[in-house]
Amino acid sequence: MLFRNINSNFLFTKYHNTNHKKIVLKKKLTLLRLNQRKLLHKNINTTPNKWIILLTTAVNVNGESEYRKKLYKTQILKWLKNTNYYIYVVESTGIHLNITHERLKFISFELPTMQFSSQCEARSRGEARSMLYLLDQIKDDADFINCTHILKVTGRYFLQNINNVLNKCTHNLDVYIQHHYNHNIKWQNTEYYGIRKNILNNFLLTVLNEGLIEHKFYDFIIKNKLTFSRIGPFKNNIERGGDKMLIRYL
Repeated sequence: MLFRNINSNFLFTKYHNTNHKKIVLKKKLTLLRLNQRKLLHKNINTTPNKWIILLTTAVNVNGESEYRKKLYKTQILKWLKNTNYYIYVVESTGIHLNITHERLKFISFELPTMQFSSQCEARSRGEARSMLYLLDQIKDDADFINCTHILKVTGRYFLQNINNVLNKCTHNLDVYIQHHYNHNIKWQNTEYYGIRKNILNNFLLTVLNEGLIEHKFYDFIIKNKLTFSRIGPFKNNIERGGDKMLIRYL
């Protein structure tokens, strides 16, 4: 009886010690994972993005040349005055706005006329082609080479307080997107978006080859499992160029 009791105590003690070691090991692994997550979060937030701004413009459209010239000039000057980023502007109807600044590069060309199934498709593919043209023209520029991210904005808009927004957002993500989206139809607005430089070209080629930019952007984010954050909204009083819709907060 004594032997059996001693053996039972021994087995219990052995089991207890083994179980205790497992618990301690599990706690250590949990703590290690937490520390790894904290380190990753710290690295993401302390490695600042280096931004440039890319504005897309088209002056000679729908008989609005004079209105668009004035609007684009006004907005470009706001970008120069209220931010410290280098500004690239691409204009796709062959018209120059004659603005010069040490932080501005303006590139104009005539987008070839192409037939598309809809005005929306024409707009999307035209914008993609314009941006690809610009990227090819600036590929050797120091500001482009040194940047990590590009903020694309439709040239009729200025995003108030964008400096602070980009400085305070989570750094080192793949894309920074608007709050306007629709999961049901797989749609992500693109009046503006921030994107990691080294994936922009692939996205634009997708749009050029497959169509509507808002659908393609939504799909591009999902299919490539991109990390993202939503920025904005930004107060706005400028109508859209095509349907003249006014989005009060972009």
